[in-house]
Amino acid sequence: MTKRDRVAKLNRQAAREAASGRVPVAAQAPLQWKPDLPHLRTLAFDIVRHGLPLASLYFLDGSIPRYLLLTAFSLSLGLVFIIGNTRAATDPTSVDPRSRTAVARIAAVLVLSIFLALVAVIISVPIFMPALIFAMAMEVDWMDILSHKALWVMLGLISLVAGLRSQLAFEAVTVEGARGVASQAAPMAANLDQDRARSKAAYAAQVTIIATFVMLSYVMLHFGEWGYYILPVIYCAALVFYDTRPDIGRKIFPEMWQ
Repeated sequence: MTKRDRVAKLNRQAAREAASGRVPVAAQAPLQWKPDLPHLRTLAFDIVRHGLPLASLYFLDGSIPRYLLLTAFSLSLGLVFIIGNTRAATDPTSVDPRSRTAVARIAAVLVLSIFLALVAVIISVPIFMPALIFAMAMEVDWMDILSHKALWVMLGLISLVAGLRSQLAFEAVTVEGARGVASQAAPMAANLDQDRARSKAAYAAQVTIIATFVMLSYVMLHFGEWGYYILPVIYCAALVFYDTRPDIGRKIFPEMWQ
């Protein structure tokens, strides 16, 4: 049974209950079916998120430490996505139609951007630690890097893209109901077991790519001129590919994800 069929079945059941007087009038409006988030739109957000550190490297002042810092932040957001987008039985499936207004959506994106950024900053500390250790031998002036406005602008843009992606992902698995509708009035659109399996695959891919970040940090900091125009582009392409096909990451270390 498709998602559209399940919603139609729920609407027929709600109509019968409404006719018998067992549900309030506010809950009698039929739920609306929404299609899933298009894959290409998700891919576009991932390209922008992973491409912003690359833009910082090639179109600003070419600071390798700043590029690595932004990349670590983007990797941290990837881990947050996996946790936040894994569906649970208690997750909402229907929302008040007022949450779909432009003002509500903009507010949700801003709140999500701030929340995701705060969590990602904490997670990025251990991810970025190897690059920080490698940079100590090169006497990198971190205060100078952190004082640049460009760094904070890029962090803000990456966070906004992440917030927008999260909001659209939430809207893809929820449907509009009447005002005051229960948060779980609609049937669960996702198969929870399959969703958890996809999350494991995504987590495996993310751990794999974070492990390669250590090697990237060492090579870029010590042999930056050799791979300046090659390694960051390849790494960015790998990040986008792993986000698109996380099942590949699961196949690399299958014993870890049994």
